[in-house]
Amino acid sequence: MKIESHRFGVVEVSEDRVVRFVGPVIGFPEVDRFAIIEDLESAPLVWLQAVGAPQVLFPALDAAWVPAATGVDLTDEEVAALGIERAEDARLLFIVTLDANPRDITINLRAPVVWNVRRAIGMQVVLQDTELPVSYPIGAVAGERQSNKEVACACPDAPQR
Repeated sequence: MKIESHRFGVVEVSEDRVVRFVGPVIGFPEVDRFAIIEDLESAPLVWLQAVGAPQVLFPALDAAWVPAATGVDLTDEEVAALGIERAEDARLLFIVTLDANPRDITINLRAPVVWNVRRAIGMQVVLQDTELPVSYPIGAVAGERQSNKEVACACPDAPQR
């Protein structure tokens, strides 16, 4: 499938990388499909590119890169909507807010995207744990794996949110 992106131009993605959202991404109720784009130049970031809306693009970080992510408690309704039958079917992504100053790059721990990789269904969930920050400094995430500067340099022309 070919999709248009303001960052990547026309990109070809396999159908299993196009995720149908069963609930809206906060602030974008009209978008119900996103392509997951993994770009080696901006790794470890992945990109959630809205299908049919080239300007809607979110950088995201897999939970494997986030030591503060100890898992999420989904409601029975969320599990059912996502069609999750086994824990290994779920992939957790945290939306990243980029900034020219690497010290100001943050991730949203409170509202992750849960993606059922087996069924290509996704949903942004707002977790009930009020202790989880909406703007968690990525420096706390990057640790020894990746520095803030490396993450910022990997996406110098990324859209600012």
